[in-house]
Amino acid sequence: MDKSVPLERMVFFSDAVFAIALTLLALDLKLPLGIPPERLTPELVGAIPELLAFALSFLIIARVWMSHHNDFFRIRDFNPQLAWLNMLLLFFIVMLPAPTAVLSDYGGNPSPWPSVLYAATISGVYLTLAGMWTYAWRKGLTDDTVDDFEHRRVFRARLTAPVVFLLSIPAAFVLGSNTPWLWFLIIPAALITRRLSRRKTVVAE
Repeated sequence: MDKSVPLERMVFFSDAVFAIALTLLALDLKLPLGIPPERLTPELVGAIPELLAFALSFLIIARVWMSHHNDFFRIRDFNPQLAWLNMLLLFFIVMLPAPTAVLSDYGGNPSPWPSVLYAATISGVYLTLAGMWTYAWRKGLTDDTVDDFEHRRVFRARLTAPVVFLLSIPAAFVLGSNTPWLWFLIIPAALITRRLSRRKTVVAE
C-alpha cells in the first residue's frame, strides 16, 4: 500500500474536524425568538461581544488550519507519535467553541476565568502545532526543503500567539474583563517576528 495513504487519511480527518469546529462556533450565534421591533436594535448591540468572540475564534481556527495545511505539504511521512500530537491539536480545536461561548456570555464580568480559559485553550492550540512541526522535523518526517533555518523560522512564528496569550493569563487576575485588549499585542509581535526572520534570511543569503 502507498505510504502516503495513511498520511492523507489523517489530513482529511483533520480537515473534517476543523470544519466541524467552525460549524459549532456558528451554532452559538443566535438572537432570542420573538423580539419586538422596538427591541431589535438594543438586542443587536448586546450581541456584539458574542459576534466578536465568534470572529476571533473563527480567525484563529482558519489560521491554524492554513498552518496545518502548509505543514503537511512538507511532512511526507508520519508515525504514531505524530498522529497522537495531531489528535491533541484537534482536541484543542474542537474544545474551542466552549471557551468562546463562555467568553461571549461572561467576558464583561469582572471574573478573570472567561479570559483565562480562552487564553489557555488558544495557547494549547499553538503550542501543540509548534510541537508537531518540531517533532516532524527532528524525526526526519519532512521533505528536503525544511532545513534548520526553515524549521526555526516556522517554530518562532508559531510561538508568537501562545506567548501573548500565556502572558495574559496572570494579567487577567488584575485586568478582569479588559484582558482581551492584551491579545491585540499579537499584531505587533507577529510583525516583529516576521521582520526578524526576513533580516536573518538576507544575512543567510
